[in-house]
Amino acid sequence: MSNFNSRKLEGTPSWMRLAPYAALGILIFSVNSGSELNYFLRGYSVILQAQAGIVLLYFAMSKFRKNPDK
Repeated sequence: MSNFNSRKLEGTPSWMRLAPYAALGILIFSVNSGSELNYFLRGYSVILQAQAGIVLLYFAMSKFRKNPDK
């Protein structure tokens, strides 16, 4: 079993880690709410946009994160 207190947590507050993903969700919602697509195509595009956005955010955040090893 892992001891939670022994793990080193990042110093970033949790709301700051959530903010980029919330902004992505708002952006996807605003783009798709105005579209006149079929119901199934709209759902498919939301899934694709969310997946691509999460992957891009993950790599962008890992690139800009401070690396203590260097």
